[in-house]
Amino acid sequence: MALRSCLPVAAFVAAIVLLPCAGCSEHAADRSAPTAAIASAAAAETQPETDAGKGSGYTFRIVYPALAPEWRALDAAIRQFAAAQKKDFVGASTVPNRVAGTDYSLDLNFSVARRTADFVSVMASGSSFVGGAHGRPIVASFNLDLASGQLVDVDALFAHASIALEALSAECRRQLQGRLEARMRDAESGLTSVLRASEFAAAKQWIDKGTAPRAENFRVFLVDGLDAPAIGLTLIFPPDQVGPYADGVQQVEVPAAVFYAMLKAEYRDAFAIDTQTAQRNRP
Repeated sequence: MALRSCLPVAAFVAAIVLLPCAGCSEHAADRSAPTAAIASAAAAETQPETDAGKGSGYTFRIVYPALAPEWRALDAAIRQFAAAQKKDFVGASTVPNRVAGTDYSLDLNFSVARRTADFVSVMASGSSFVGGAHGRPIVASFNLDLASGQLVDVDALFAHASIALEALSAECRRQLQGRLEARMRDAESGLTSVLRASEFAAAKQWIDKGTAPRAENFRVFLVDGLDAPAIGLTLIFPPDQVGPYADGVQQVEVPAAVFYAMLKAEYRDAFAIDTQTAQRNRP
């Protein structure tokens, strides 16, 4: 299944992230500065860079977005990730005992998926096929904090990460289980009520495991918004994490109101919710 709505504003392989510089009052004060950098990079991003090649029985193609010079940490992270993927792929493609008569392929694309006033999110998607029933999906994200010039992982946004992860987990389960219930209601099936209940319980267990409140379950995410304060997070789950491989990549859009009260002080101005909600959720 294709990544259904990974690129509208509102989605294993690991996502490479670097921790941000320690937050401070200067960080919050500089929140308005990155807007010009976002605008200045718009034209450059229309010219992607492609690294393509082939060998005996294999081909690879990697597409990079052109990024603003100020986004050095972001550019370095995606190139490091791509280099690791390419190295593993070429290594598997050139071993003496590789699957004979099978064309191996690596297809990897990086694209700017979100740009808020304070963050730039790049999505990596593709697949690596080195024999077997199907290719290995590649799903990763890279989120740059423009004020610090460093990448952040999801729990680095929060003052109390464990509490925030509980909130993200609960919201993801609510949405994913709601979709599951709707899908099972709409599906035509000859299953008895007992079998349907068993099928639902098994699917729910899959969701619960894949959304357990641990940072590694939310390693792929985007900061949602468009040239303004962010409005939430899109959490992306690779195939097999919250459902069977055939269900493909799944995603949950979490509005900022769910986690606003848990943000570090330096990130409060980077997210926007209505005034009443902000007052209600402020610790």
